[in-house]
Formats: sequence, structure tokens, C-alpha cells
Amino acid sequence: MPRLLESVRAQTFRDFETHIVEGVSPQGKAINEGARLARGSILIILDDDSELADTTVFETLVRVIDEDASIGFAGASIVTPPNANAFQQRAAGQFPRFNTPVVDRVTDSDLACHGCCAMPKAVFEAIGREREDIIRGLDPDLRVRMRNAGYRVVLAPNAWIYHPLPDSWHKLVRMFFRNGFGSAYAQKFQPDSVYETHEALDAAAFVPRRPLWYRAARFPLRLVKAAAEGKAMRLVAYCAYGVGYVWGMLTAKKGSLAP
Repeated sequence: MPRLLESVRAQTFRDFETHIVEGVSPQGKAINEGARLARGSILIILDDDSELADTTVFETLVRVIDEDASIGFAGASIVTPPNANAFQQRAAGQFPRFNTPVVDRVTDSDLACHGCCAMPKAVFEAIGREREDIIRGLDPDLRVRMRNAGYRVVLAPNAWIYHPLPDSWHKLVRMFFRNGFGSAYAQKFQPDSVYETHEALDAAAFVPRRPLWYRAARFPLRLVKAAAEGKAMRLVAYCAYGVGYVWGMLTAKKGSLAP
């Protein structure tokens, strides 16, 4: 948090207020609380463990929102921190969403995410704010609702942040197990919130929803592909996700938002 706040204070754009939301979960409820407190016309959401990589990130995000009323969600690229250890650098090469390309123009993309994003507050309110009843999938849910309401979801040009990747096998396995559990919870109790995530920069061919049978048939193929390509981290992560998913289907209870 201190590094994030230091990078916030260094921004060239100065007309903002900062609200830190603590002790509120799940994430959607915390974001809604921050939005309720905010008095500005544009919301910028930041993860507490991220760091703005450049002093012009806020300036760029605000300009992108101001210049095009069709944009409802503008995100900054997520880049591997310069001090990343060897494990994190390997992970960045095996998981595209961990290391997002920095674009040189406004680019429609499913890679924009809550790690650092800007939205007109009026649009945020109009689409129903964040969902407070899901533990996984907040990003794809909001992106889909933005697009369904007629707004673009984009990456802003030359805007990026540093966000720490899992730095050990234990943290990687724990994260994907938790994601698998969350996915199972959503499938059991909120199937309308289950969406795909895209790993390519271009969103033109992206299909946001697939049936359960399709995803189940695809899963073993992903394991085989990861093994054939020698991507051990990806293979282990998929296995952890699968175990978490099965555990969630067996044990998750409605209203219990943690594995």
C-alpha cells in the first residue's frame, strides 16, 4: 500500500480524491463502498498491491474517458514488476493475463481489468454497480454488462501498472485452487455470472459465454496442451483449479463466500 500511495501522489493529474476501503468483502462490495464515498465524475479503481508505473497513468485514463463517450471501462495494462523474481518472470511468460501488452492506441480488449481501470461514475451507476454476491469473476461480469449496455471496454494507450504475480509454487497453487472453488460456487448458485476470460489482446473474436459441457470438454485438452508445450506452471495451475472446482462443487454452501 505505501508504494501504491506514493505512485498515486506522483501523478501529473491532480484533481482527484483518494478513498481507501478496508475490511469490506467481497471485492464488489468494497468497490461499491468506495464509489459511494467518491464525489468525482470518474472512478479509478486500483488494487491495493499494485503500483502505477508512470506518472501519467491517471492523466491518460481520464483523457480516454473524456474524449470518447462510448467508452465505459478503460484499463491500464498489467506489466511484470521490474523487481520480479525468476518464478514470477516465468509465470509472466505462461499466463498472458499476468503480463498484458502495452498498447499505443485505444484498443478494445478483454484484458482490461480492475487492477487499474477508470469508468464514468454515471455509467457505473447506470449498469447496476458491482455485484456483491460473487467471489470470482468480477472482471468478466462487469465487462459483459458494460458491453451489453452499449459501452466499449478498452486498454488505454501507454498506460501500465505493476502488479505482483504469485512468487512461489505455494501461492500459485493457492490462487488457482481459490479460483476453481469460486468458479464452482458461481456455477452452483449464480450460473448467470459465469463468463469466459480471453488471453488474446484483440477482443473481436471473443465469445464471453460458453455452455458447461463445452468448458468441461475443453479442460482436459488444456492440460494436454500445457504438458505438450512444457508449461509446467500452467499445468500445475490448471490441476489446482480443477481440484478447487471439484471441492467447491462438493462443499460450497450458498452464502459462504470462501473455500
